[in-house]
Amino acid sequence: MYKITNVTLLGTEYTVADPAGKIIKTIQVITHTDILSAALGAYDESMGPVEQYMEKSIALLCGFENDSNPYNTMWYATQDEEVVLSDIIEHAIKNGYDRIILEHLDDFDE
Repeated sequence: MYKITNVTLLGTEYTVADPAGKIIKTIQVITHTDILSAALGAYDESMGPVEQYMEKSIALLCGFENDSNPYNTMWYATQDEEVVLSDIIEHAIKNGYDRIILEHLDDFDE
């Protein structure tokens, strides 16, 4: 019914180089909607309890088991319509992250 998706194939990989052109690092950037689309889609109450939705979604994603360090993923959530990706990538590299998940949060103040 559902296809299992390898998370390492989601998003876009960016190769970062220093001013001399030497490759510093390759970093994967994934939007949270990429992950939801690869799993069950956005949650709604017809899917049952949130716990059940999460368990089923996780079962449809693979690729995390190859991560030697579970702390190498940076989750960046913002309400801003636009983000400066280069700033986020720079911060991730300086702090040892290999993957960035970008999430746009709805503005609940409106």
